[in-house]
Amino acid sequence: MKRKISLTLIFILAISCTLLSQPQLDKAKELLKEKRAQEAVPFCYSFLQNNSRDENGWLLLAQAYLQIGMLDSAEYAAKRVVQLEDEMMEGYTILARIQRMQKNFKGAYETARAGFKARPKGQPKNVPLLIEYALTLLATDSIDGAQVAASEAKELDPAISAAYEILGDTYVKQKVAPMAIMNYEKSLELDTAQLVVLYKLAEVYKKERQYTQAAQVYSRILNLDSNNDSARLELGRLFYRAKQWVKCVQTFKEYFAREKNPPKDIQAMYLEALFVSKQYKDAFGVAQEYLKVEPNSALANRAYAYGLLNDKNYAKAVDAFKKLATIDTMDSDDYRWLGSAHKQLKQDSLAVKAFEESLKDTTQTIQARSYMLGETGTVWMKYKEWEKAADSFRKRIQIDTSAVGSAINLALCLIQLEKYEDAIAVLKNAINQNPKYAPAYVNLGFCYYQMKDYESGKKQFELAIKVIDTAEVKYRIELADSYRMIAIANMMLKETDPEKSRKKWEDAIVTLKKSLKFKDDMAQTHLLIGQCNQNLNKIDEAIKEYKRTLELDPKNKEAKKYLEDLLKLKENQ
Repeated sequence: MKRKISLTLIFILAISCTLLSQPQLDKAKELLKEKRAQEAVPFCYSFLQNNSRDENGWLLLAQAYLQIGMLDSAEYAAKRVVQLEDEMMEGYTILARIQRMQKNFKGAYETARAGFKARPKGQPKNVPLLIEYALTLLATDSIDGAQVAASEAKELDPAISAAYEILGDTYVKQKVAPMAIMNYEKSLELDTAQLVVLYKLAEVYKKERQYTQAAQVYSRILNLDSNNDSARLELGRLFYRAKQWVKCVQTFKEYFAREKNPPKDIQAMYLEALFVSKQYKDAFGVAQEYLKVEPNSALANRAYAYGLLNDKNYAKAVDAFKKLATIDTMDSDDYRWLGSAHKQLKQDSLAVKAFEESLKDTTQTIQARSYMLGETGTVWMKYKEWEKAADSFRKRIQIDTSAVGSAINLALCLIQLEKYEDAIAVLKNAINQNPKYAPAYVNLGFCYYQMKDYESGKKQFELAIKVIDTAEVKYRIELADSYRMIAIANMMLKETDPEKSRKKWEDAIVTLKKSLKFKDDMAQTHLLIGQCNQNLNKIDEAIKEYKRTLELDPKNKEAKKYLEDLLKLKENQ
């Protein structure tokens, strides 16, 4: 009787110890969920002191040591699990995993096989254990066996993402890319946050040269982990390879904002992407850093020169282009930019020389060639090299029919060369191209005047005024010129009748004053008004206009002579 009481007491005490220890086990589970394995270990040991034969305590201890990376201790705890409960599949699973991580593939294989044999009769194989078994076979290049095990796991649990990942791995080894891709995508469909699987999928796409799809996968990785530099650099490399410069820049930009010492090859890619996408300000900063390690880099020196020009540091830009010429062959864009720098420094002859070098490349865009031909022609006009200027403007019009301004300049050059018919043809063509462009009519009028065809010229000036209509502010110079020249045409009419003659001079004054409304500092207009007043015998008004003419143009011989004559006339009256 006493023995029975003793056994009952021992049983009650054992249960009491277990109940008292349970909170320690629960705390260990909670810490493991929070990835705080180091803190979980003491709670496991505290539980096992009173429950040394509890397989659940040893399982938690094995899991804790596995999280910490203490594989030998984890293996010991896992072995205790299967010793205490040979039907506990979690024990075989974690033991096989630990042994696989120790590269003890034979041990992992035998553990998994033992687990399969130990399962209760009539029950299917444990899916997590099948996964470990498949991974072990895969690690030993037993591809077919791994494929069978993963397929079996998939059949038992279609929602197990790891099975599809393993199948993807086996197809990669068999070089069956489409099947690998399909299985990786299925695995990700079940669990979208698998960074490892995403990397594997991206690698398959890259090997298959499906770069667009690979880029999409790396983007998915960055959406999950924006600080993942590995994925960011791979994505940037893909955009660089595809020459998608803007996307390449966007991908690398955040990395360069954080990374103080980026690899040299990444620096070069980023710099080229910035430069080619014309982001010269940012390229300038990267180029300065890159030149510290590669002072003779053609790319960095070119980006540095362009950056200086973009920053309007023209003198230093010219020096930078000179250095670039000693390192690399200057291309058409380089000469165009160099020409622009010389132009800003008012070094016209050097600008023309650079532009002409650039123009040797006939593959440039129409816009670039048009701009340089226009600039070259303008410089030649400045130096009164009319033939050279005309040649530049003519070439510009041939490639860019919208360059109406160059048509005007070409006509002015032809007028200087006394090729009036050619000038008229050019201006009429410009009017056909743009009937609303008032300067074309004005210059056509001037051309007719040079040919003494005043009626035709007057008609063009009248058309100019009509075309300008309400755009008076924009074309005030053209209006001033048109009214003045119409007045000249009227003044040149020969009238024998005194009354008609008087009206001619009065009408001319009205027209000339319209010219002054738009430009009141034109010496010739005041001279003409003075002549009209003199012909009308309005001496005081004429003297006033001649004096104004000389204020604006002190060397005007006509005004000076007329003024002297009228002042003498007044003295003799």
